[in-house]
Amino acid sequence: MKKVFLLDDEVQVREGMKNRIDWREEGFDYCGDAPDGEVALPLIRKIQPDIVITDIKMPFMDGLELSKILREEMPDIKIIILSGHDEFEYARKAMRIQIAEYCLKPISAGELLKTLHKVSSQIDQEELKKKKMDDLRSEATKNRSMSQEAFLSEICKGFLSPSEALKKAAQLNVDLIASFYYVFILETESVSTGTINSIQADYNCLAFKSTKKEMVFIMKDETERLLEDEVNELKERLAGLQNNDSSIVFGFGKVESRIQGIALSYAQAVEDKSYNKMVQKNKAQGSEEHILNNDELFIKTRNRLISFLKDGDPAKIPAFAENYTSYLKDSNNSAPFFIYYSLIDFTLTIKQYMREQRIEDVGLLKEMANREVRAGWIREYSEVEAYMADMLKVVMESEIFSSVKVNPLILKAQEYIHQHFYESELSLQRIADMVNVSPSYFSRMFSQETDKTLVEYITHIRMENAKKLLKSTNDKTYEIAQKVGYSDSHYFCNLFKKVTGMTTRQYKTHG
Repeated sequence: MKKVFLLDDEVQVREGMKNRIDWREEGFDYCGDAPDGEVALPLIRKIQPDIVITDIKMPFMDGLELSKILREEMPDIKIIILSGHDEFEYARKAMRIQIAEYCLKPISAGELLKTLHKVSSQIDQEELKKKKMDDLRSEATKNRSMSQEAFLSEICKGFLSPSEALKKAAQLNVDLIASFYYVFILETESVSTGTINSIQADYNCLAFKSTKKEMVFIMKDETERLLEDEVNELKERLAGLQNNDSSIVFGFGKVESRIQGIALSYAQAVEDKSYNKMVQKNKAQGSEEHILNNDELFIKTRNRLISFLKDGDPAKIPAFAENYTSYLKDSNNSAPFFIYYSLIDFTLTIKQYMREQRIEDVGLLKEMANREVRAGWIREYSEVEAYMADMLKVVMESEIFSSVKVNPLILKAQEYIHQHFYESELSLQRIADMVNVSPSYFSRMFSQETDKTLVEYITHIRMENAKKLLKSTNDKTYEIAQKVGYSDSHYFCNLFKKVTGMTTRQYKTHG
């Protein structure tokens, strides 16, 4: 029901309008009247009517002067001007103030009601439009937030190239650029809003909620040392919270450079959190002591594993896995937590070796992470052996791992190609400049070391990534071509068929 306030300096006019109309029956609330603008203004401010009907000519403060004030203070109020003057100048001034209706006196009750219903309909339409706009803004804000979370999740999972990440960050207004990054994950039964706000206020970071119980923080800065100190500070801070809330679990990744390093740090944080979670669930004094008492055993097994990674033959993986896990056949070492610790130690040793050899391939880390999930469910010795053999097979038979024994310059070039394959301007000259040798010498050396020309190697990397995109996305062919470094989609399609024996459509359907 719309509230109506009336102004007229003639009391009989006010009384007549008030009494001649059944206001409630017509859907209005007659909320008050006044003889001039000066008396009316404080009343209007207090009552907040929806519609003000006012005469123009009144003493002390006339209708136009009052309307100007109301338009500035309460722009949503609809104003109906009543005037005994059929003069253009009055109407022109009224329109300047954006008056809803300009009516000439004398006006009948029926005419006034017709005008009031028209203005009431305007109010309803404006409110509906405003509600729709508010809903759209709310939805846009929600979608924007969801898009930012999805975007940060894609970066952590290594789904975006650096150029794609920077482009999307600009679109979403996300401040992503920094020299160094690390990721940490905080999980608890009820993630404290205060804790999250405090971390975001105290540190330079981006955060998103990955599950109901888990927050992921991408920490960033221009100084590596500062971030390393920050890791230690945050670990102490979270450990203090953990003393009061046993449901808190956290995991930290290493400080990495460049945007691509975020995915590596995230994988490490997931691994660290997984291990910490298992430790927290198995804090029985006996389990901890048994592990501590067998520290020398773990040192020996780590050394054996590293030696096998350096010089071992992938064909001998089954025999090595059986021999390596033999210590778990001892009944003293068969407790579930001890088995899990052994699996984690095994996996961490492989990853540490890979980091030392600068094998930082996101695809390989994903393959390993998929298998790591199984570790928490393993209880039997036979499963342990199978897990370790499978993990070694994935790692040692991967192309990036096999390249470890290659000339360091070749390895550096291969790493560069894996990081920049999507750039159409990638060339022999550019790669040779990067490793600081002449193009002719590098081309000859690359072919000798890898049994492939540089062009063949780049093409292979691009085609493998194109296959993944064809299977995992709905991108059009020209979009995939651009994402793997080809500006000419026709050339890309011909090359893809030459390499795979299938068209892109055939591969997507049957490959």
